[in-house]
Amino acid sequence: MRSKAPLALMEQAVMVLVFALAAALCLRAFVWSDQLSRQNEARDRALLEVQNAAETLKHAGGDTAHAQEEAARRLGGQVSQGLWYIFYDETWSVTDQERAVYRLEAQGEPSEVTGLCHARVRVMPERDPEASALAELTVAWQGEADGHG
Repeated sequence: MRSKAPLALMEQAVMVLVFALAAALCLRAFVWSDQLSRQNEARDRALLEVQNAAETLKHAGGDTAHAQEEAARRLGGQVSQGLWYIFYDETWSVTDQERAVYRLEAQGEPSEVTGLCHARVRVMPERDPEASALAELTVAWQGEADGHG
């Protein structure tokens, strides 16, 4: 009569391989879900920053240049050549360009309606110029009556 030990050993080896495969798939799913969670968290925060910037521009009023200067005074950042921008680090604290991970920018857009100003506000990843915006809004407010918005 032959021993059944080799058969039991082979069965255990197959079970270990099945469990190892299941563990690898679970680990991959956990890593993917963590990446997705981080992306969604960044997108949520970007939308919050864009909304805050848009409301600040609207509240400042006046023409686009005045609104950008006032928004920069209130929220930080700089205005240069018609573009208001703020740099953020990985924790969404305002920082300089060298340590920036995200960039908020607000640029005035021409308006066909006298006294109405428009701006496009968006948050972009700073280190990947090819990436699409994490969040973007177009905001309009009543500006100067002379139509220079």
